[in-house]
Amino acid sequence: MVSYSIPMGYESLRTVLLHTDPNLRFKIAQRIPKIRLTEKAVPLRIEQLSLEEFKTTVNSQSYTLGVYRHFHTKEIPMKIETGNNWEGVSCDLDQGGRRIPNSSTPILSGDVSSRMENTTDRQRDTEETEQGYQDSLRRYEKALEKINKLESEGKTILMTEDGRGIRLHLQLKERLQLEIHEYRNDLRSFHYRRNSFSPPISCFIHLTITQGNVKTIQRYVYNHKLYEAAKKLNEILFANRPIIIVNKLHGGRGFNDVLRLPIGLKISANSVFGDNSQIVPISSILDSSRTLRRLNIHFRSELVLNLQHNFVKYAEKLLIGVTIGRIDQLARSLETMENQQVQITFYQSDNPTANDYFQLLQGWLSTERNVGSMISFGLRTDYLGEEILELVRTLNERTESTNRLVKVQLSNATILKVSYWPLTEEQELLKFIFAAKIIEA
Repeated sequence: MVSYSIPMGYESLRTVLLHTDPNLRFKIAQRIPKIRLTEKAVPLRIEQLSLEEFKTTVNSQSYTLGVYRHFHTKEIPMKIETGNNWEGVSCDLDQGGRRIPNSSTPILSGDVSSRMENTTDRQRDTEETEQGYQDSLRRYEKALEKINKLESEGKTILMTEDGRGIRLHLQLKERLQLEIHEYRNDLRSFHYRRNSFSPPISCFIHLTITQGNVKTIQRYVYNHKLYEAAKKLNEILFANRPIIIVNKLHGGRGFNDVLRLPIGLKISANSVFGDNSQIVPISSILDSSRTLRRLNIHFRSELVLNLQHNFVKYAEKLLIGVTIGRIDQLARSLETMENQQVQITFYQSDNPTANDYFQLLQGWLSTERNVGSMISFGLRTDYLGEEILELVRTLNERTESTNRLVKVQLSNATILKVSYWPLTEEQELLKFIFAAKIIEA
């Protein structure tokens, strides 16, 4: 009996694609060109999306790009082998095999850049660097020569200049030989570049697709720059789509990254996580008609300016990681923040006082808040919570107190409920949550 397969109709295909894992959709579209237009037209729903300069993670699957260096000799320098094992180096290479700073690459249409003005990566091909390599090479060669001489004399202890004795052993010699080999290889790259020679390596664009513990590696001829390959990868994944629906969007490392994204990319996100340097850039790809439910940002600079951005001011829940040195700025900024919920955490090296927390609370209370508005902090000790409550009692006349709780009657017929309670599990040295909430009278 002959069986026939009935082609799937357009609407049925759309329905199937809508409920298919995004990574599987990418794979199907690459293997079946006939459905690519349909696949692109169906809204893409992603639970977690993380964007970095050379890495894109969709849910639990990541796509990482690097430059792989295939060495033509038996002995592979350790630095090159380490780079290859680490999914390739995250920058382009020049003719001599030396790294080209990412800060020198152009920013293309559609890219989202958090690159700081006048940012430059440390130059690795200067005369000073070459001289440093030569000096280090001579030191290691001299040390190895001394050890060989001592061994020929039957000695097993090497006396250092400070009078310490180092027992001679095979591992020590091997370490010195390895360092000598590495520095000689580093110096060869200067020789190759100076004389326009090609190094004994072949380079490839190295794509690592990681799903759990399973890695799939693909290599391509190195006839495009790495940033161009990153652009192409994200175009394959995201170009020519309607707004992409994302639950959690992560901005990656943040500092000086350039996200190589397709022109016209728009994302509708529930939550965004990132660094303060990404606030303005990443807002350009977000659907401005939608209010963020949650925005989690670590601030290191430009706190006041960034907190005034609409992207930040109107997020329903704002989580801020900040240093203690910016409390004054943060307290002033809270006066104009309209977020329904604000949660503030400090870095582990900081040790804020009750007065610091109270200053932030006063800044938040300096403007009238709607019922349900709340600000919260993590505390390290029970005593700190009691100190803050005592400040609230002292500076307010109409208060009502119980254990770990104070209520303050406000002028707009609402009540400020201030309380703290222990965490079920300690989180980064924090043992209590302190919260102030506006409730109905």
